Amino acid sequence: MRFGINMVCGLLGAFLFLQTAALAQEKMALTLEQSVSIALQKNPEIQTAEKEAAKAKAGIWEAVSNILPAMDVNANYQHAWEIQETTIPNFLKPALGPLAPPGMPDYIKIAFGLQNTFTYGAILNQPLFLGGAGLGGIRIARAAGRAAEHSLESKKQFLIYQAAQAFYSCLLAKELVRVQHLALEQSRANLDIVKKRYDAGTASGFDKMRAEVEVANLKPEVITTENNYRLAVTNLRTVLGLARTIEIEPQGEMSYVEDDSGDRSLEEIQKTALLQRPEVLAVREQKSMASTGITLAASNFLPKLFFQTSYSYMAMRNDHRFQQGDFSKGFTSALSLQIPLFHGFRSAKQYQKARLDYKIALDGEKQVQDGVSAEAEMAYHKFGEARQKYGSARESIALAEEALRLASLMYEEGVSTQLDVLSSQLALNRSRLNFAQSLFEYQMARYQLKKATGNLKGVL
Repeated sequence: MRFGINMVCGLLGAFLFLQTAALAQEKMALTLEQSVSIALQKNPEIQTAEKEAAKAKAGIWEAVSNILPAMDVNANYQHAWEIQETTIPNFLKPALGPLAPPGMPDYIKIAFGLQNTFTYGAILNQPLFLGGAGLGGIRIARAAGRAAEHSLESKKQFLIYQAAQAFYSCLLAKELVRVQHLALEQSRANLDIVKKRYDAGTASGFDKMRAEVEVANLKPEVITTENNYRLAVTNLRTVLGLARTIEIEPQGEMSYVEDDSGDRSLEEIQKTALLQRPEVLAVREQKSMASTGITLAASNFLPKLFFQTSYSYMAMRNDHRFQQGDFSKGFTSALSLQIPLFHGFRSAKQYQKARLDYKIALDGEKQVQDGVSAEAEMAYHKFGEARQKYGSARESIALAEEALRLASLMYEEGVSTQLDVLSSQLALNRSRLNFAQSLFEYQMARYQLKKATGNLKGVL
C-alpha cells in the first residue's frame, strides 16, 4: 500500500516537473512596442537615473529649508558633583566700619547654584539675510533637478534607440535566414533540373558538378545566418534586461514607412536639435548652476543676519524631587550679525574657483552643441542615403527575380548555360540581402534622426 502511494506521488511529481519544464521552455513573443516598454522598466541604467532625478528633487526642499525657520525642543539635566565657589569682596566689613567684629575677613567665598539643574524649552532660529546664499542655493537645487530630468530623458531616448536597433536586428537576422533558405531551395531545384538534363544527356558533368558545388556552398551560409539570429536574440534579451533563462521570440516585419523628417532642411534639423536635445538642455542647466555658484561664492564676503528666540523653564534643587513650583520661566530674543573679515584667503579662492567653474561650463556647453549639430547632420544625411538605397534595392529585386526566371527557362530549353543560371541566382540572392539590409538601415536611420533631434519619445 505504501509502495503504491509512493509511486503515485512520484508520478505526480514527475508530471509537475515536466509541466514546469514545458512552461519554462515556452518562448515569450515580443513586439517592438513590448520590447521598448520592457527596456524602460527593467533597464538598470534607467532605474538609476530615475533615482538620481528623485534625489535631485529632494535636494530642492533641502535648499529651501536653509531660509526657513528652524525650531528645536530641548531638555537638559545637570548634576554638580562639586559646586564651584567664587571669591568676592566682603561688602559688609566696610559698611559696618568700627562695628565690624574683629577678625572679619576682607574676602568671602560664595557658591552659586544647587546640585541638580533641570532645563527644558524651545529655540527658534530664523536667518534674515545670508548675502544671497539662500536664494542662490535654491536656484542651484532647482537647476540640478531639471538637469537630472533632462539626463533621464536622454537615457530613455538612447535606450529606445538601442531596443529598436536590437529588435530590428533580430528581424533582419530572421529575414536573412529566410533568404538563405530560399536560395538553398532554388539551388536544389536547379540541381534537380541539371540532374535530369544530365541523365538525358543534354547537360555535361561539369554543369552537374557546378550545381552541386553551389548547393554545398550555401549550406554553411544558412548555418551562419541561423547562428547570427540566435546571437541577435541574445543581444535583445540583454538590452531588455531579461534573465538569460527566458526564451524570447521577436514578432513583426520590417516594412517601409514614409517619414517626412527628410523633407526638412538640414538647418531646421540642427535648430530643432539645439532646442530640444536633452543633452543640450542639461548642459544649459549646469551652466546656470555654475553661474549661480559665483553668487554663492560672493556671499562669503557679505554680512549675515540671524534672529533667535528661546522660551525655557529652569529648576534647581539639591535633591531630585522637582515640582512645578520649582521652575522659573525665561523668554529671550536676539539679533546676531556676522561680518566676515578674514578667513585665510579661503573666500577669495572659492570665488576664483566659482568663476573658473563657470568658464568650464561654457566650454562644455559649446562642445555639447557642436557634437549635437554634427550628430544631427550625420543623421540627416544617413536618412537620405537609407531612403535612396531602399528605392534602388526594391527595383533591383524585381529585376533579379525576372532575370532568374528567364535564365532558368532558357537553360531548360538549352538556349543558355548553367553559368547564366548560377549568376542569376547569385544576383537574386544578393538583391534580397540588399533589400533586407536597406529596410533595416532605413528604419534605424529614422530612429537615429529622431534621437538626434531629441524627439524619440517612443516607437515610430
